[in-house]
Amino acid sequence: MPATRTTRSTSGGFSLKTRRASDLIHLDQDDDEEPLLVSASAPRPCYQLTGTSTENVTSIPKAKGHQGLKLSHPVSQTSPGPIIVKGIHLKPTVVFDTFWRFAAERKAIDDRRRLGLPSPWTDDVFMRKYAFCNTYRVLDKVSQYIIREVIEKGPQEPQEVVFRIALFNMFTKIDTWELLDNELGPLTWERYDRDAYRKVLTKAKKQGMTLYTGAFQKPAPHFGFHDAHSNHLCLLEILMEADLPRRFSGARYMDEVYEYLVSFPSMGAFSTFQLMLNLSYSEVLNFSDMDFVVAGPGAHSGLTKMFGLSMKCARDRVHGIEINVIRWLAQHQDEHFQRLGLDFQGLGPDRLPMSLADIEHLLCEVDKYSRLAHPHIKSKRTELRVLFKPSSGNHPPNPTLPKAWSHSARKTIRIRPGGPPVIEKRYTVNHIGAHRDGPNGMEYHVFWTGYSDAEATWEPEALLLADAPVVVKEYLAKQSEEI
Repeated sequence: MPATRTTRSTSGGFSLKTRRASDLIHLDQDDDEEPLLVSASAPRPCYQLTGTSTENVTSIPKAKGHQGLKLSHPVSQTSPGPIIVKGIHLKPTVVFDTFWRFAAERKAIDDRRRLGLPSPWTDDVFMRKYAFCNTYRVLDKVSQYIIREVIEKGPQEPQEVVFRIALFNMFTKIDTWELLDNELGPLTWERYDRDAYRKVLTKAKKQGMTLYTGAFQKPAPHFGFHDAHSNHLCLLEILMEADLPRRFSGARYMDEVYEYLVSFPSMGAFSTFQLMLNLSYSEVLNFSDMDFVVAGPGAHSGLTKMFGLSMKCARDRVHGIEINVIRWLAQHQDEHFQRLGLDFQGLGPDRLPMSLADIEHLLCEVDKYSRLAHPHIKSKRTELRVLFKPSSGNHPPNPTLPKAWSHSARKTIRIRPGGPPVIEKRYTVNHIGAHRDGPNGMEYHVFWTGYSDAEATWEPEALLLADAPVVVKEYLAKQSEEI
């Protein structure tokens, strides 16, 4: 094992554990409650996964005089029926229909580009001027890159696939991945050397390169380094030492995967969910895309604009109801596209519907779009700053869909019973100071990163070996040398 993959006192130590035994390996524990299982063969016409073919997209010619979302007539001829979620009546605003119109038009724009039609690909004035993500997350530039260049290229052993995805996800920037690949490639966990990675990234940063995505914040953990990228490399090592493929294979629900990953230092709710989505493009995480979703800040704002005060009241009555509303939108999407007379093409030749993640993703975009289309609906932000700039070169006619989507395990929906996920953050071991014989075996005196020496605790050996084996190994090796 390369020296740089071991715990170092200069950076505060990187092996991880929780302070409670129940948190250490909870993905491997049995659960007496039965999951909510929905077979793909059951009546669920919208969500039957019939394949992942990437044949030519359905032709959607650009009609002369096409009017985009036709926001001069925002209210449909038929209003949506009752919307009842968890027993609560939600009252849709004008943004509710805009959501479905936006989804259809943004997807049509992508289809027209892939057909090689000339720009502009829409007559909608806002979509022409400003940048909006695709209706389907998998069609966005970064997702396509992850599938083609990060997942499908390189060794396919689960540990190596996880390493590449986790490394890319630390920065979520194509230029940073290509910098590392050009300087140090092939990028593998087997050849990983923290000092080499730090050197390349530090040099690039000093030369003015932006290492991180600008799409969302990437807060770094605190492992003793002054620069964020070095601390993120430490977090990468912690994740890799945790043997994520094994833990994923033992998980019965996506909620368990989320609870485990979000417990690591600096892993927030949104960044954890993004990592899970990227992992789901590979076979290391095989769950239905209707199992689980995390509603980010943009989705919260989008739902408020879609349902107004009734959404605020719903939040007061049901904790985490945003997830239920997102699931309702996914389950009723065909109904509302048909109600509005929208020829929504879906994804690929199988016309796959929007998943929970796509709905969440789209809510953020509609929230931004509504700042312009419906300025009378107030929000904290009132403007858009990112202008639309078409990428150079031809748009590939066929999107690359993940090969893993055809895995049989994804055809059964597993919704964990009970409430929303429970988030309990983990603590990072700084070092072990001593050991003793406890009432139930060996115990170690553990000093924690970010805590005073007075807060050091005695921990059973079994717990440390389960989640921080490297720290124990180094401590015992040091003890042997001193004898």
